[in-house]
Amino acid sequence: MMSGIRGNVGRSESMRTGASVDSHDSVGGGSTGNGGSGGPGSNVRLGFANLPDQMHRKAVKKGFNFTLMVVGESGLGKSTLISSLFQQDLYKDRELGSATERVNKTTEIDKRQIELDEKGVKLRLTVVDTPGFNDAINCQDCWRPIEDYIDNTFEQYFKDECGLNRKNIVDHRVHCCLYFVSPCGHGLRPIDVELMRRLHSKVNIVPIIAKADTLTQAELRDLKERVLADLDRHKIQTYRMPDTDSDDDEETRRQESDIRACIPFAVIGSNCVVESADTGRRTRGRQYPWGVVEVENPKHCDFAKLRIFLLGTHMQDLKDITKEVHYENYRAKYITERMSKRKGAVRDDFETRKSKNTTEANFEAIVDTEGLLKEKEDELFNAK
Repeated sequence: MMSGIRGNVGRSESMRTGASVDSHDSVGGGSTGNGGSGGPGSNVRLGFANLPDQMHRKAVKKGFNFTLMVVGESGLGKSTLISSLFQQDLYKDRELGSATERVNKTTEIDKRQIELDEKGVKLRLTVVDTPGFNDAINCQDCWRPIEDYIDNTFEQYFKDECGLNRKNIVDHRVHCCLYFVSPCGHGLRPIDVELMRRLHSKVNIVPIIAKADTLTQAELRDLKERVLADLDRHKIQTYRMPDTDSDDDEETRRQESDIRACIPFAVIGSNCVVESADTGRRTRGRQYPWGVVEVENPKHCDFAKLRIFLLGTHMQDLKDITKEVHYENYRAKYITERMSKRKGAVRDDFETRKSKNTTEANFEAIVDTEGLLKEKEDELFNAK
């Protein structure tokens, strides 16, 4: 009996010892659940902190796509600005037509693609130009090809998304539209307002004041204020830069504030290399009798800030808004219209069937009535 009691005591002590060991192990396990920094002497890492590195490697290996549209009348330096932005001459094979040809020309879509590589990061860039816009004497519906092109890219992406091979979908949607405003006017013209009102719900519009070197500083400030006032008065939604995060450093906040203050960007483009008067280095610019205008000098124009904004800080946000806002709006509208058409077709089919059934019923009733009348006639004839 005593030996049995001692055996039970031994088993209970071992159970208590085992429980204490399990408790100790669970404490150690709990410390590693916080990334290996919970308890003393805990050096175990779970590894999920490497997820950003994995995503970075995968994204770099796949490469990035970006589609940029430039809109504005001829002679505002659109092609030159694109060449200056990306250090590539995309339009060296373009032939300029005569004045008569340009007057009679309608809006076209000119799409150029190029692959850029910077520090191992590949960017497949598509530039969509719109030669002929606002060049003809009659500019009625000159915006139609531009609007149709954006809608067609949305429709094609929707069809690819609904298809069987969703893995290799190529995104041709327009992520940003640089709209060039003439420096010769006093703000936005009616054609500018009409086009931007049609596009602002479909694409990120970034207004650009072209050929800023033709204006004085005072004239440039006045034109920027007029453009912003016109946009506000006509309720045109251009691209809005997101607010800075609370954990952003002071340098990032200052850079964002400087870029926001420059909109609409006043730019100068040039394919010529000149010698800087200040530093003596060779840079893109324009030589005038009174001096040199440097394209990348922040004191001369907003080109450098535009490049930082477009390529350095907000390219992904432009793509996200295209996907999450503009495309989703198009997708919801497209599905709603298709459902309405389908309901209308079903309703028409139902009405047709209903009308047909009613006609057949009426015909059968007429036949039955004629039969009864015939029987009555036969009865009367036999009665005589």
